[in-house]
Amino acid sequence: MLMVGGAAAAALGVLGAPQSAVAAAPDGFSCDGQIFYVATSTAANELQLGVAGPGTVSFSPLGPAVPAYNAMGVDPATHYVFALRVRDAHLLRIDKAGQTTDVGAIAGLPGAGYFIGGFDAAGNYYVSGPDPSVLYKIDVSTRSVTGVVHLKSRLQGADITYSAGYFWMATNDGGIQRIALGTGAVDKFASPLPAVKPGYGGAFTYGNGDLGFFNNSGFLARVNVAQPDSAKPVFRLLSRQSTRPGGNVDATSCFAARADLSVTKTGPASVKAGDQVTYQITVTNHGPSDSSGWTVEDDLPAGLLNPSSPTPGCTISGDKLSCTGGRLAVGASHTITVTGTAGSGDTTMTNTATVFGNDPDPDPGNNTSSVHTAVGVPSGATGSPGILTGNAVQTPIHAPVNLCGNTIDIVGVLNPAFGNTCANT
Repeated sequence: MLMVGGAAAAALGVLGAPQSAVAAAPDGFSCDGQIFYVATSTAANELQLGVAGPGTVSFSPLGPAVPAYNAMGVDPATHYVFALRVRDAHLLRIDKAGQTTDVGAIAGLPGAGYFIGGFDAAGNYYVSGPDPSVLYKIDVSTRSVTGVVHLKSRLQGADITYSAGYFWMATNDGGIQRIALGTGAVDKFASPLPAVKPGYGGAFTYGNGDLGFFNNSGFLARVNVAQPDSAKPVFRLLSRQSTRPGGNVDATSCFAARADLSVTKTGPASVKAGDQVTYQITVTNHGPSDSSGWTVEDDLPAGLLNPSSPTPGCTISGDKLSCTGGRLAVGASHTITVTGTAGSGDTTMTNTATVFGNDPDPDPGNNTSSVHTAVGVPSGATGSPGILTGNAVQTPIHAPVNLCGNTIDIVGVLNPAFGNTCANT
């Protein structure tokens, strides 16, 4: 469940669940990067707060254990967490202290055992589970069903989350379903999610619109979606963090505080083939709020051999470096180091890094940085008076033009190394 301030949402182009114009309840959550997680037992739940860190998400309990519930979501108006109790589908409200209130039965909601749930941008609560071909639309303020969405295909996963005008769901075979509330269309796409059993029990949305999927085996996958409205959305697996394994996992989130993260990449301008190459990637938080966490993706160039990183939270798979980090205070920076060996051949390696903040980012224009490294250039040749900067060979140029009038500048023509003099012929 995504919550993004209106200004940040406009800057991002994200159609997630914006922060409501209505003031949050005094005992609602602060929404400064909370990730909520439960692993439902047969009898009881204990809400957990997730904290992002290098390569992992750790959890701490919030409030007492209560009878089992599922289908969690965060109301954008009040900042309460809402859920349905498993045994009787009563609506439960959870405040910032972790105290759970049984609000009561929901008029028009049949049966019990709901485990799929989330809020849309307008603050409507949608749930499913017993019949995965139906989504029930609920007004939590009146505890009543206000609409029914008859889906054109059955839901194949265990939780939904809202972003870019749709609900999204990870399926147990590693696919992603997109649910359109207006038409009931359910489209399934191949995705880079690993098909790891027992599947993805919890889903939430990051403050920048990325999707988070908790796999019950013990990891969190972060997925970026480009072209979400198209017939073929483009999914990128940005990171994978270790988490707590559990059964009947459920999740939601609350991001409203904005943090402008920037990334700067530095590296050598030129190296010789076989040299060690060291790049540094620096993530900086320009505020106005602390960052609750981030992911950096680095597209490593093909000419960089045997790349590695000693920085905690970083992994390399193929030509991708993925790093995750935790809270970053306003004005603070975090530096990532990447090393490798320059391959052979005259070429230029282009290395591009992008930061994806967990929170709404008011200035996404500074989220990408590139560095270009020329390979095969002898260190002493850079800036030499040859024909081309960096070339080791210098050759005099003979041209039948007036060179003494200084109207034409040809590097090397008057290089005294070749005995050239100024004489018009």
